[in-house]
Amino acid sequence: MPSRGELKMISKTRFREVEVLYRHRLYDGAKYLSGYVIETALKARVCRILNSNYPETGEISKSFLTHKFDTLVKLGGLQKTLDSELNSNVNFKTNWSLVTSWTEEFRYKPIGTSSQRDVEDIISALLDINDGIFTWIKRRW
Repeated sequence: MPSRGELKMISKTRFREVEVLYRHRLYDGAKYLSGYVIETALKARVCRILNSNYPETGEISKSFLTHKFDTLVKLGGLQKTLDSELNSNVNFKTNWSLVTSWTEEFRYKPIGTSSQRDVEDIISALLDINDGIFTWIKRRW
């Protein structure tokens, strides 16, 4: 299973893939992959908290298989910090809402469901220097 460092690299690579898909006007794929940027980043954070690699066995490994950001936030010990940020920073809250509307079920959406603007908004919500979600997680992973 991947190490914390490998999860970080996967997350960064997924983001670069989002950018490539966006540049090639493959907006559905870009939007779909954007969720995995956050998922793998949060899993890297969980590995930090566990002081371990991605768990292969045991009870925690079942929780680790989730795509649910709220579960990964809790496993990563970020709930209190996230709640504080959401309550005090409207821009961050907007970005969080945009990014966490993602679901792995996006892979089944009809082609053409996502627009250029959708993906631009997601990229901005991920990378905003002050209030980006990916930026925020990377400070904690």
